[in-house]
Amino acid sequence: MMTIGTVAVGCMPTYDKIGVLAPLLVIFARLVQGFSAGGEFGSSTAFLVEHMPGKRGFVASWQFASQGMSSLLGSGFGLLLSSTLSETELQGWGWRIPFLFGALIGPIGLYIRNNIEDATAPPAAKHDAPVRAVFMTQKFPVLLAVGTIAIATAVNYLIIYMPTYVVKTLNLPSTIGYLAAFAAAIAAISLNPVAGFISDRVGRTPYMITMGVLLLFAIFPVYLLLAGKPTGTIIVLAVLVLGSLKALYLGAVAALMSELFPAATRATGLGLSYNIGVTAFGGSGPAIATWLGSFAVIGNLAPGYYLTAVCLFSLWALITIRMRAADRYGA
Repeated sequence: MMTIGTVAVGCMPTYDKIGVLAPLLVIFARLVQGFSAGGEFGSSTAFLVEHMPGKRGFVASWQFASQGMSSLLGSGFGLLLSSTLSETELQGWGWRIPFLFGALIGPIGLYIRNNIEDATAPPAAKHDAPVRAVFMTQKFPVLLAVGTIAIATAVNYLIIYMPTYVVKTLNLPSTIGYLAAFAAAIAAISLNPVAGFISDRVGRTPYMITMGVLLLFAIFPVYLLLAGKPTGTIIVLAVLVLGSLKALYLGAVAALMSELFPAATRATGLGLSYNIGVTAFGGSGPAIATWLGSFAVIGNLAPGYYLTAVCLFSLWALITIRMRAADRYGA
């Protein structure tokens, strides 16, 4: 599904050729990409933590470290193409290159499917109707899991949005935004495993609450700096700070989310809560920030207001897990 959706975007005829069908088909192809990625999170995370139950934080952190690698490739392509191609070339055909390169996921995916060895779950871990069980009896764990992922995905999507923010709001070259996203991706690759490792040692919620509080107090100073002195250096440093704190928080998220659900419904619970969280707080984040920015009293600080509100929700979820369900969830 990921290969089909990615290649479809890269080969899509233009509006001049097929009219309004072109943007509609691009949206459909992007949905196919999103469904395939979102549908894989629960099973792949459950796969990781069940292989190494004693090091859940560290092994599950590679779920997001690998996403950092993809962000590195994506922002790297954006940086390279925007700095070497003219605007006409970039709009005409250059934008297709990253999508066609993404077709490599096809043979890689086939190799993984055919060669990786699955963990054998004990009979007690099987469930005949995991979806119904999650909806009927595990709604509160789903809410808590959504809360834990909320701030991380909100920061992540606003980093992805940074090239647009730099051009549309700050009136600066898009290359600066891609460079900032590139720096944040490096932080994600290097710091996610560190976060997972530490969480295995000190406990998931104490560590994540600490990182959440640091994020909370860093958000507004970063966006005040961006709004007041939007130079290239300031933008890269600001995004690197947020990206580093996000990575140090996010590295422990997958393990904590997996511990909110029993083995019998783990993949389903993880997949459902992850997709709700990413859709509600990540994918919609740039749109909400843009809407908030239309109010004169908020202006360029719109992303800061949005991230602060989401961070408070995540801290509520973490504190709730710590105080009301630590024993049950192993947090």
